Amino acid sequence: MKRLVLLLIVVMMFTLNLMAQGKRDYVDLGLSSGTLWATCNLGAKSPEQFGDYYGWGEIKPHFHKGKWSKPLQEGYYGYCWPNYRLCKRSFKLLTKYCCHEEYGNNGFTDYRVLLNPEDDAASVIMGRQWHIPTEEQWQELIDEAVWTWTENYHNTSVSGYIVANRHNKDVHIFLPAAGFYDKNRFFQGGFTGDYWSSSLDSDDSSYAWFVSFHHDDCNVVRNNRYYGISIRAVRSLGDEVSR
Repeated sequence: MKRLVLLLIVVMMFTLNLMAQGKRDYVDLGLSSGTLWATCNLGAKSPEQFGDYYGWGEIKPHFHKGKWSKPLQEGYYGYCWPNYRLCKRSFKLLTKYCCHEEYGNNGFTDYRVLLNPEDDAASVIMGRQWHIPTEEQWQELIDEAVWTWTENYHNTSVSGYIVANRHNKDVHIFLPAAGFYDKNRFFQGGFTGDYWSSSLDSDDSSYAWFVSFHHDDCNVVRNNRYYGISIRAVRSLGDEVSR
């Protein structure tokens, strides 16, 4: 009897674990690196949902469930340098991820150019096997997958790119054109998509790299770290991320 009860408990735990993993599903697009891409944006429950928006290296969104978080500096709401947690109110007072003395707080530098797990929202929220893609992983996705623009993904009236396996287009992810936040204003929802990489721009420490697309173009570009933009997580099957 005890063995039966123990077996039922083990089966139940296994089932619950599978259900939890199902919320964090991934797709193998057959990329050279073996990188596996999550099916949804961070904070979304389905592929067509936009999800939450994060500053680069921030692990909490400033806008969540229709409400703005308390500003770090009185009078400033949203995604801006005064609210960015890895600086002291200015892009020339960075406190982490800085390659140049003129951008660091009192000359601070650490020469870190890739997000640590504790500053990677995907790792913090989804688990250490997940992380924000590097600049190189985004470029691989652009080069090796087939990108097809749609304005009505699965009859949801949501625009974005279907990104598919080169040999089997039924194997794909969907990247919605989720727009972005600058300060407390939302821009370009339904027209452009911006997705963070985990890579700092080593030539200008106030910038980080992300992929940006609209209906006829897709590139890895750089811009201000404080911008509120989307995150799509990646992982390697069976591997834990240790950076």
